[in-house]
Amino acid sequence: MIPKVKTFANLWLQWYEITVEADENRALPTIEIIGLPDAAIRESKERLRATFRNVGITLPKRKFVLNLSPSDIKKVGTSFDVPMAIAMLFLLSEGKIHYAEQIADFLFFGELGLDGEIKRVNGLLPCVVSAMKQWYKHFFVPAENVYELEYVPGIHIYPLTTFFQIIQYFLHGDPFVVIDQAKDIEQLFDKEQWYDLDFEHIKGHILAKRALAIAAAGLHNIVMVGAPGSWKTMLSKALQSILPPLGFEEILEVSQIYSVVGKLNKDSPLIIKRPFRQIHHTASKISITGGGSNLTPGEVSLAHKGILFFDELTEFPREVLEVLRQPIEDKAVVISRVAWTIQYPANFMFVAAMNPCKCWYHKDPEKACICSITDIKKYQSKISWPLLDRIDMILEIPRENIDKILDRGKGESSESMRAKVINARKIQQTRFAGTGIFSNAQMGPKHLEQYITLDEQSKSFLSEASRKLILSPRVVHRTIKLARTIADMEGAVEITVQHLAEAMQYRSRTMFVEME
Repeated sequence: MIPKVKTFANLWLQWYEITVEADENRALPTIEIIGLPDAAIRESKERLRATFRNVGITLPKRKFVLNLSPSDIKKVGTSFDVPMAIAMLFLLSEGKIHYAEQIADFLFFGELGLDGEIKRVNGLLPCVVSAMKQWYKHFFVPAENVYELEYVPGIHIYPLTTFFQIIQYFLHGDPFVVIDQAKDIEQLFDKEQWYDLDFEHIKGHILAKRALAIAAAGLHNIVMVGAPGSWKTMLSKALQSILPPLGFEEILEVSQIYSVVGKLNKDSPLIIKRPFRQIHHTASKISITGGGSNLTPGEVSLAHKGILFFDELTEFPREVLEVLRQPIEDKAVVISRVAWTIQYPANFMFVAAMNPCKCWYHKDPEKACICSITDIKKYQSKISWPLLDRIDMILEIPRENIDKILDRGKGESSESMRAKVINARKIQQTRFAGTGIFSNAQMGPKHLEQYITLDEQSKSFLSEASRKLILSPRVVHRTIKLARTIADMEGAVEITVQHLAEAMQYRSRTMFVEME
């Protein structure tokens, strides 16, 4: 009888049930692994030999064939070591194992050391979450991976430290310590030291703070333009403190991406607050969008459900910035290769800060700019109009008066601003219930027609502004969505001219010279 052991595999954020089959024959003694294994899996044969030797099991001088089925799916990584070793163990035991009737309900994961130690693997959380959807509940996993599964309800976790545990359990029936009670996720939240920056410590910038609250409420993209010392970066980093908290489903969704790239650990077993990914201007296109030899997720996916922050936006090469257009628009990134086309989630809030010119002081009221118009155009031309069209808010951030900075009084706190943002989000959740849309920024043209009604005065205002400012249809749609968020912040049922006028104000391009 051919033993069959099941596991789950991730392939570029897609998950598959894999069955490991084992057979033996009297050919030249070796271990043959088939079923489209990668190099790491092909190397498993040496780890398997060493493991069996060091737990006191002598492999017979026969050829072992391990098939990873289905064979048309490429297998990647070392998590197949344990299921392959168990398949060989069952083959050697000639079916004389305990819990044989339950084997079909068990899933196995883990990498083997030469001494039989079972080591952690990446991407375990999404495998388990995907397997749960197929009604699997029993998971044999490396003990070093248990921390990322302890908060998932409804599963039974069998922590593995050595292969000897498996031998004792299946061959001798020894009991196993099973974790079947999920921990309370509230234990992960430290409400007293939740964020490094609070808006109450940022003096002045009343207009910028309101704009950032509106951006957070509707998940709108924003670019801040101003001279050095205007606190653009600090405002951007404080923005994370007013975003609504992640729900449990969102926590699992984001944590799965971080599990794939190995960024979960015992101190951060799950991603419990919205990501804030700050990108350096030396970053490559592949590191931002994802890809490379292993087609791993990039920064736009690591910022999923959070903030992707580009500081010193004009220092980035233009070709790097242009790759942002598709994920900003589609909330996903598609990477095409000869053999594969994959899609990663990238539903992030794009936030950027930049200086207006090379000398930094274009239109600064306190210091004269020494750049020529040609120099300013060249400096700003790294940001294309098509990219700016995908930005909802373009804010001019002036430097605050020194007296205001030295004032010991505190402004509105992040907690107070977050409460307003959450209230606006609740209005949007009610509006879009059952549609899969969670914020105003996600609306498409059909949703604008369905959920937003403009009166004649508002239409006239928008039409005239569009002609005078030469706004593209994309910008007009983004302006309407931004006005809808402003109305939600005020609890207004309908959009008025005042809401549209404020939305127009937040799309000021006065800091930009006309580019050809």
